[in-house]
Amino acid sequence: MRLPPASAPAASPSRGPRRRSPLPPMRAPPPPAAAPDSPGRGLKRKLGCIDSATRMGRKKRLESEYELGAEIGQGKFGSVRICRAKVGGDEFACKELPKNGEETVHREVEIMQHLSGHPGVVTLRAVFEDADKFYLVMELCSGGRLLDEIAREGKFSEQRAAIVIKDLMAVLKYCHEMGVVHRDVKPENILLTKAGKVKLADFGLAARVTNGQKMFGVAGSPAYVAPEVLSGSYSEKVDIWGAGVLLHVLLLGSLPFQGGSLDAVFESIKTLELDFSSTPWESISVLGRDLIGRMLNRDVSCRMTADEVLSRSPMGRILHRMPPEGGSC
Repeated sequence: MRLPPASAPAASPSRGPRRRSPLPPMRAPPPPAAAPDSPGRGLKRKLGCIDSATRMGRKKRLESEYELGAEIGQGKFGSVRICRAKVGGDEFACKELPKNGEETVHREVEIMQHLSGHPGVVTLRAVFEDADKFYLVMELCSGGRLLDEIAREGKFSEQRAAIVIKDLMAVLKYCHEMGVVHRDVKPENILLTKAGKVKLADFGLAARVTNGQKMFGVAGSPAYVAPEVLSGSYSEKVDIWGAGVLLHVLLLGSLPFQGGSLDAVFESIKTLELDFSSTPWESISVLGRDLIGRMLNRDVSCRMTADEVLSRSPMGRILHRMPPEGGSC
């Protein structure tokens, strides 16, 4: 079963063809005002240890250090091209963004600086600008997008899906502990290394928050947006909902909430009850169904956190107790 993307993908630093989608992405509202970092958050920023190459406003030009190559991705907000370091010849991804979205670019760069150092976050190597564009030089994830892997393979085994979700939850836990909400978790924004490890990318819709701070305004991609985003204020648990939709896609090869129009998709997100006793679920274990139900709980107070998914959920049993690939349950 081939899965079409739920929304137009933002440009991501990965190889492979881009796929068009039927529903438009939703633009981010102004982010919550950035509050001073709470203890334990943003330590790297506080210590002034940010790589000077990633600072905004530098006079150095891209062509002084890199050679631009072929375009490898195109999204609503910009394009991505291969670039090669003039010294050493290493390949990277260069995300080109027009200056008419300067506030969004500044926020994306600041958040990537803030999160730098985690192995599950795409590494920002350098930032350049000229009169018309910003250029974000990032690590090149040669494994491509998770979306393209899903399109090639259809459904994942529960064990493989659990590995993906475990990696994703680890990086989301880190983001949330650092006061960052991604707000656009979907397979287009999850990249893979050559070894198949998950890298979270595209922080253009992300927001910085402090403990307990709520966000307002619709932001995200239609099929992955949480119901509370559509009805009012929301928290970092919107990322868990998005990951729950992704888990559904990995296990069943389809989106849980669908419709012929944007309004129909949103209505489905707000009202559709998943029927875990229906035929499509017969091949999914009770543990798998339970985990999706907990991640897609409309009661935000009962929806799991990233830490709970990692430490107290059935996912660990799916990952560690299932038979090897090709075995039977």
